[in-house]
Amino acid sequence: MEISITKMSENGQVVIPAEIRRDAGIKPSAKFLVFNENGNIMLKQIKKESLREDMLLLEKIRRSEQEIKKGRVVKADSSMSDEEIDDLLTA
Repeated sequence: MEISITKMSENGQVVIPAEIRRDAGIKPSAKFLVFNENGNIMLKQIKKESLREDMLLLEKIRRSEQEIKKGRVVKADSSMSDEEIDDLLTA
């Protein structure tokens, strides 16, 4: 995993350092989903071949957050398969 330091400009722009872009294969005009999780900003590169899965994942996260706010929780184990976890989330 590459780690680098960058800063935000007066206009709110953040440069992804060249070594990080190279390592991740990010090309000019790449698009990203931007997440704010308790002040931690995360980027996920949008790729045509995985956009549908990304959108489904975002919907699952949104529904899970709503369920947690209602006090409904389900425990998953890291040894569970993706299908088993999906079954828990859709139950």
